[in-house]
Amino acid sequence: MKYFILGFVLTVSTICSAQKLTFDIYLFGNVIGQTVVERVIKNDSIAQYTLNSNSEAHVLLTTRITTLNYDITYKRGHLFTSYSKHTRNDELHITSVQWQGGKYVITSDKVVSNLAQIIDCSTVKLFFAEPCSPTSVFSERLGENRALKKTADGVYQADMKEGITYIYRYKNGKLVELEMKNGILGSSYIRPHQ
Repeated sequence: MKYFILGFVLTVSTICSAQKLTFDIYLFGNVIGQTVVERVIKNDSIAQYTLNSNSEAHVLLTTRITTLNYDITYKRGHLFTSYSKHTRNDELHITSVQWQGGKYVITSDKVVSNLAQIIDCSTVKLFFAEPCSPTSVFSERLGENRALKKTADGVYQADMKEGITYIYRYKNGKLVELEMKNGILGSSYIRPHQ
């Protein structure tokens, strides 16, 4: 009987813990899509993140359909692999990151680069907690580090490419809003699903 209990305890201790967050995407006050982010922790050393986002916006007589899919693995707190697929209408962008031989091999739209710096703070983690680095964050979609700055208590800003600024707002350590400012097109927002 004691072996059964010991086996049961060991089995329970190795079971994964999972957290799933659902966010709505807003543009001009209307819900235009949804983002679902999930984190599964296995054996306290591996964290698997997935993100699936879909939106459809009608702006200035045009329709913009956007999807974003992430599959990311962290090992012992460091990024190990990342796959990002981003589509905007018929435009497809794929970025993959793989830890190999003491560096990251990054392939972004078939262009290969390397990064020797270990990554422990990337954008997918920002859905679950305030940034782990006060000055930079790695964008899985872009395959590069972006400057990050704290602008107020619980508010962080990262300038991405294409003139888009991301503003992350937290309350009690939880993400309550992600504003994506896009110049003349205004802002879209990601907020927890109610």
